[in-house]
Amino acid sequence: MNVLLVDDEAPALRELSDAVSAVLPGARTWSFAKAAEAMEFARTTPVEIAFLDIHMRFMDGIAMARQLLTLYPACNIIFCTGYEEYALDAHDTYCSGYLLKPISAEKIETAMKHLRHPLPRTEHRVELHCFGNFDVLCDGKPVAFKYKKTRELLAYLTDRGGAEATTREIMAAIFEEDKASYFSNIRLDLLNTFASLGVPEVISCAYGRIRVVRDQVTCDYFDYLDGKDVPFLGEYMTQYSFAEYTCGALNDRLNKK
Repeated sequence: MNVLLVDDEAPALRELSDAVSAVLPGARTWSFAKAAEAMEFARTTPVEIAFLDIHMRFMDGIAMARQLLTLYPACNIIFCTGYEEYALDAHDTYCSGYLLKPISAEKIETAMKHLRHPLPRTEHRVELHCFGNFDVLCDGKPVAFKYKKTRELLAYLTDRGGAEATTREIMAAIFEEDKASYFSNIRLDLLNTFASLGVPEVISCAYGRIRVVRDQVTCDYFDYLDGKDVPFLGEYMTQYSFAEYTCGALNDRLNKK
């Protein structure tokens, strides 16, 4: 789910981003200080929810809302403003909410209970986000592993695009020295975590090989490889050094467009 955040005041935009992230940890949030740049993004990326300031330079939030709704009639518009007097004009756009600043997680949570348009269901319970930092979600909530290295193992398997990886390949990629016994714990943690969440089918492990099952997850990187309209803004698994090669290849591909 893509959530658009637009406010031309940096402190207010950070406040809004923090509040939305607290309430919607599974959403992909895209923050913009300029309405024109936000609209340029929205023309190529579907938006399910848009949190818009009203009083902005060059293009006010109500005008932007009308443009967004021509692109995505089912987009939920939620205005975030310090002014009460725009409420009537805002409601003429059939918005889903009108929040007065300062914006808090409690206000966002209340607005989410009164959306005009239902949100689309995620195709799969498990989501892997690779553009930017690597994140793992199940049913929209962050997945917690017992070991920090377990997340890195999953990131490496995702970076392989669903191809199988051997123990030797994994050890070379994410361990500085031979720690076979430690790797066994990491692999078991990965399998047990997804099994406990009721999605054991996400990982295939047999005969010393392990992989992510591509058709059991939603993943922006996989979608991008499949030619789907997924925005790549130049950053990929930024916390992992093994991902630098793929990041370079993705940027080369981006620059050739």
